[in-house]
Amino acid sequence: MADAPAVLLAGGGTAGHVNPLLAVADELRRRHPRGRFAVLGTAEGLEARLVPEHGYDLAVVPRVPLPRRPTPDWLRLPGRLRAAVRAAEDAIDAIDAQVVVGFGGYVATPAYLAARRRGIPVVVHEQNARPGLANRLGARRAAAVAVTFEGTALPGAQVTGLPLRTAVQDLLTARASDPAATRVAGAQALGLDPDLPTLLVTGGSLGAVSVNRAVVGAADALLATGAQVLHLTGRGKSADVHAALVGVPGAERYHVVEYLTAMDRALAVADVVVGRSGAGTVCELAALGIPAVYVPLPIGNGEQRLNAAGVVAAGGGVLVEDRDLTPDWVRAHVPVLLGAGDAAQARARMGEAAARVGVRDGAARVARLVEEQLPAHVRATAPSAPPVAPHSPAVADPGERGPVALSDLGRVHLVGVGGAGMSAVAPLLAARGLHVSGSDAHDGPALVGLRAAGVDVHVGHAAGHVEEVDSLVVSSAVRASNPEVVRARERGIPVLHRSEALAALMADRDAVAVAGAHGKTTTSGMVAAALVHAGTDPSFAIGGVVRATAGTLGGARHGDGPFVAEADESDGSFLAYEPLVAVVTNVEPDHLDHYGTRERFEAAFERFADRVRDGGLLVACADDPGAVRLVDAVRDRLAVRGVDVRTYGAASRADVRVGESGRTPDGRWQVVLTPRDEPSVTLRLQVAGAHNALDAAAAWCALRRLGVGSSEAAAGLDDFVGTGRRFEDRGTAAGVRVVDDYAHHPTEVAALLRAARQVVDGGRVLALFQPHLYSRTRTFAQEFGEAFDLADAVVVTDVYAAREDPDPAVTGALVADRVPTAGKATFVPDRVAAARAVAALARPGDLLLTVGAGDVTELADVVLAALAPSGSVPPASPGASTSDEAPPVPEHPGGALP
Repeated sequence: MADAPAVLLAGGGTAGHVNPLLAVADELRRRHPRGRFAVLGTAEGLEARLVPEHGYDLAVVPRVPLPRRPTPDWLRLPGRLRAAVRAAEDAIDAIDAQVVVGFGGYVATPAYLAARRRGIPVVVHEQNARPGLANRLGARRAAAVAVTFEGTALPGAQVTGLPLRTAVQDLLTARASDPAATRVAGAQALGLDPDLPTLLVTGGSLGAVSVNRAVVGAADALLATGAQVLHLTGRGKSADVHAALVGVPGAERYHVVEYLTAMDRALAVADVVVGRSGAGTVCELAALGIPAVYVPLPIGNGEQRLNAAGVVAAGGGVLVEDRDLTPDWVRAHVPVLLGAGDAAQARARMGEAAARVGVRDGAARVARLVEEQLPAHVRATAPSAPPVAPHSPAVADPGERGPVALSDLGRVHLVGVGGAGMSAVAPLLAARGLHVSGSDAHDGPALVGLRAAGVDVHVGHAAGHVEEVDSLVVSSAVRASNPEVVRARERGIPVLHRSEALAALMADRDAVAVAGAHGKTTTSGMVAAALVHAGTDPSFAIGGVVRATAGTLGGARHGDGPFVAEADESDGSFLAYEPLVAVVTNVEPDHLDHYGTRERFEAAFERFADRVRDGGLLVACADDPGAVRLVDAVRDRLAVRGVDVRTYGAASRADVRVGESGRTPDGRWQVVLTPRDEPSVTLRLQVAGAHNALDAAAAWCALRRLGVGSSEAAAGLDDFVGTGRRFEDRGTAAGVRVVDDYAHHPTEVAALLRAARQVVDGGRVLALFQPHLYSRTRTFAQEFGEAFDLADAVVVTDVYAAREDPDPAVTGALVADRVPTAGKATFVPDRVAAARAVAALARPGDLLLTVGAGDVTELADVVLAALAPSGSVPPASPGASTSDEAPPVPEHPGGALP
């Protein structure tokens, strides 16, 4: 069995350590029936019973608590620890373990030390938002670190969610198959009525007196809703609850149980839960889509509050401090979630919100991390992983693994090479001497340029394209079912995210990575254009065509100088980079389809800031609340590594003050920057608008760190003309100017429309909008509607799906219906018909915008043709520079690379 996996899993003491351990062990055994799996634990903990029950051998080590402060125990620690490490080494040797997986607790530290002595890799899983001491130590040298919650402060952490107990996984499967029958079975097992709304109350395995008193004290109000209550009091704690129910109307529907072994039965029937917020409780309820009132344990280091933060922020739960949980609080907040009508709708909304942030495959995610650490000969002979859902992404967590060296890529193939992001990376790889091939579903102008750059391009996807390559590069839009991805995985070659290939290109350069929910394309384009103007011979990869006074610079450039990259936060892939300078234009929530909550989105930006190289610079906008929170969170820890923080903006606290801006007589946009530590500098930009002044300030800060002089940086920024699809002139017909723009977030749309007002010169502003992504449209429909009220008229067409599957409940009508001014917005589902409809509204002197991140850019030509059917006024070609006769072109914040 030398070719079979052998894994030692270490953890014990509490259910919080043992349950995830057993879930991962069960998943590994399911995937590798011939594997050898054993557990390292103690003789006293919960594992002493549960591990043998699950069919695993238990190797015992002595408990070695790590004292958190000087005590006499420190003197005995070395001897105890040596004995525990020897026992862990014996357990490793007994099965010839190839990987050790630790879940924290007393057992984990000796396991990590023993693995280090034996020279075998360690995988760490941390269940809580605030990690324990053993895992903080183990993560420092671990091959992979898995965490349950975004923002957990461990080096190299990858968010996998919590491996769910097998019983909960079975419950999820049963509910998906037959939810009604599953509920009836759970209710019957507990003596409950399956037709009544059910409140589950639990204080954990030991119970919680404060929770018991508060809930039973409000029993009259809870039962008056017609609901039933299942109250798990904890052993020895039921008497007071029974006493409080005497004489309460409906008490026969209040079921008191001290302890329940088959907790899955209660979860099968629960509609609302009141309980603690341990990691297991939070993750199981979210995965099941059960709304909850979370009452964090009032002792400890505050991890229970952090555990619940994400699901509460998403709207899937309510958090109340233990001291505030009183019968009056329960009466005010819980009955409104019980009963029928509005209460049922409120429960449903909260349940859907909880489910959106719940993770159901945590065990599989951790198992995959373990498999990646197995010896190559074992991985090669191991059974194939379970089939991936046909619409899942090819790379589940881009940017989360260790750095990839350019020399390790070998012959590299890019799937979807014609996309904006991929077509920027491919020629840079070729310019660095690699053999590069790629494929795209359709031929197009981008492929012509790639062929000229030496890229071997195929039209259409086929498994045969990857037979002779050494690595595969994909974007988040590429599905795992793509035949090239499937074949690459069969061959066992690395499948990398685009950001990992870009990180390899950046690794030996002074790199600038620009991130932000919007503004990054313009800002990175400004830095790139200014570096070219300064003669530094930069490389860059930007999701838009960069234009300067001398002509078009393109979206990618190879040079020997600094490297500028637009860093995409949409899927977390910006965490692949380790730049010298990180620029954060804003931290305004977007891409919640990936992150789930604002807290997780903001935590990702903290991790991005932490990836700045020692001695580097973080540049952040002082006018954006999210960016301010970011700076406050990371400033001190960055200072320890010599990383400076420089803020910019109109706010008085900014390190670089951005003064009032406005148009000059010669058509430029003038703004004065006033740094705290050097003389003021005046910018005379070719792009208008206060938002572009902010982007220029960010670019100026980055340029100064790269060694460009103040006045030289200003001159380079003045040379920047704009980027493609950012207020890009597409032509004028019948006196109507048509402009195309990439805006796809409400803030971007509002900035675009305000900038349009500055140049329309008395005419009206009309918009044709194509929403981008079903998830974004659903989340921001109200904000989009309010933003488009700044236009004089708007036609909204249907949603551009991009990487998502269709959602019949989400259409462009969601946006049109939420424009406050009656009659201003119209929904026309067909995109071509929508283009003709907005053209019919236009009259001479108007400015007509085509807006969105999808293929709405193609409709500018349709609009122009409808305005001038004779073709007497030819439109500007996409990506062309603005004509000399046009007024200065305003820019607005950009978006993510597709």
